[in-house]
Amino acid sequence: MYNIPIMTNFKNAHKNIKKYIKKPHFQVFALSFSLCMIFFFIISKQSGSNIAPVAELDSEVAPIDNNIRNTLSNNIPQKINSFFGDMFSGLKEYSFEVKKGDSLASILSSLGICYSEILEVSKAIDPISSTSELKPDNDKLIVRVKPIDNQDSKIKAELKVLEIVKSPIYRVKAEKTTDGFRTMEEKSDITSELVRKEGDVPKGVGLIEAALAQGVPYNIIDKFYEIFSFDVDFERDIYPGDKFQIMYENLYSDDGDYIGNGDVVFASLYLNSRQQEFKLYRYENEKGIVAYYDETGKSASKTLKKSPINGARISSKYGKRKHPILGYSRAHQGIDFAAPSGTPIPAAGSGKVVFKGWKNGYGNYIKIKHNGTYSTAYAHMKGFKSGIKVGSQVNQGQIIGYVGSTGLSTGPHLHYEIIKDGKHVNPLTIKLPSIQNLSSQEIVKFNTNKDKINIQFAVLDKNFSQFASLIDINK
Repeated sequence: MYNIPIMTNFKNAHKNIKKYIKKPHFQVFALSFSLCMIFFFIISKQSGSNIAPVAELDSEVAPIDNNIRNTLSNNIPQKINSFFGDMFSGLKEYSFEVKKGDSLASILSSLGICYSEILEVSKAIDPISSTSELKPDNDKLIVRVKPIDNQDSKIKAELKVLEIVKSPIYRVKAEKTTDGFRTMEEKSDITSELVRKEGDVPKGVGLIEAALAQGVPYNIIDKFYEIFSFDVDFERDIYPGDKFQIMYENLYSDDGDYIGNGDVVFASLYLNSRQQEFKLYRYENEKGIVAYYDETGKSASKTLKKSPINGARISSKYGKRKHPILGYSRAHQGIDFAAPSGTPIPAAGSGKVVFKGWKNGYGNYIKIKHNGTYSTAYAHMKGFKSGIKVGSQVNQGQIIGYVGSTGLSTGPHLHYEIIKDGKHVNPLTIKLPSIQNLSSQEIVKFNTNKDKINIQFAVLDKNFSQFASLIDINK
């Protein structure tokens, strides 16, 4: 039985509470409540003894005293205006989304700010973030100015505060002081919230469409494909009724702004065709490497991927077949994956490029040697990735070229081969060895981590998402 460390994770709980406090709906409530209290305070001050104690009120509604009526109609608005005038010092705030062609000078000058002040604030900010490199459709400017009432001058405002928002968690701020502009960087902490999604694969629909229908973001689906790609052929193994489950992170800034998705924490896939369920857990090993492992602690990563291109349709299988161009039967020593021309081709495993160039009917061809046992080959490529040459060391997943139809080919596809001990083997049926396996000592830590993830996943089934986030899987 595992204790769920709620009190010991007070810091994480505090971050989650802080995130909700800063959300717009809570801020509107807080502001409204504050205004009501200010309004009541002003009324009580102005009316003084004119308001009778509650205990002395008659059962009938008393008429409003003229002094109170005058106070309500005349004095209160001035008091409120004075209060907020003091709070904001007459500053006006403007917000600009940076568009193509915009510059700091063009935006600030449009507010009537003088050129010398624009130059001064630019010089103050540039050591932190170059003001000449504002990113269109990404950066945002928040400008606070003090209006200048001078119709005879082109200068209409004095710059008080400038913020360049680079992302929801990072901004550069410049504030005007008596000694010039004081600059600073503001970085928000990132908090995460766990999300659970699951569903079945309906008839006539692929896994991608089924997951999207359940609200799973596309980049999370891509990660799901990636971590299962060593054991599952998503073209041939997926059938109606197959089930998937996934738990991943949503990321938020300190202000409660949604930033994007984090990582997949847990994933499960049940295949009817195999009567088998695959479960994978994220775990950071003692070397700081994050990888995915099955329930026994065996790494999901293998020496090679069975399908280099995720989700590509198999257009021709391994084995003897009638050649579509030559017209006679001969051995087809690989798998053909149909994909649009130009689709990136990642290396199925890490290794050294031992051949790159034109090879007869294979067209543009690359061969990679992974170790003393395994090699892979890629044919009919449209072109090669820049920088790839014979002798290049490539990592698993690194782009080496692009799908094409060179050589003896009837359309764009990747011809993929796995060679074991010098002999071609079927990429879809070969059993490949795992890599990054855990030591016996780490298996104990992994099992503890796995059990906590299982608790998190179960808690999310009851819609207690904040409770699940308090379970620290790193302890």
